[in-house]
Amino acid sequence: MRKPMVVILLVILLALALASTVSAQSGTAAGSCPRGFELHPFMHHDDEHEPEHVHIGLDRDLNQDGFICVRHLTPTIHLHIDNLLPLR
Repeated sequence: MRKPMVVILLVILLALALASTVSAQSGTAAGSCPRGFELHPFMHHDDEHEPEHVHIGLDRDLNQDGFICVRHLTPTIHLHIDNLLPLR
């Protein structure tokens, strides 16, 4: 009875490890963000449907790598810049 439980636990741990590896490889950023900014996947924001959020800065991904740098100035105001700093 103990052996099937160990096998099930190992299968679950392996599945979790593979799932996190796949999500980490979904895209590669061409550059990094300056201090105070966070790297986020780029997406177009619909200001008409999100009037409570104010986005300042870029509305497109300049280097087209699928990522952008975001700094949350307040809970509703976000500053967007492209991730142009060289990777370390």
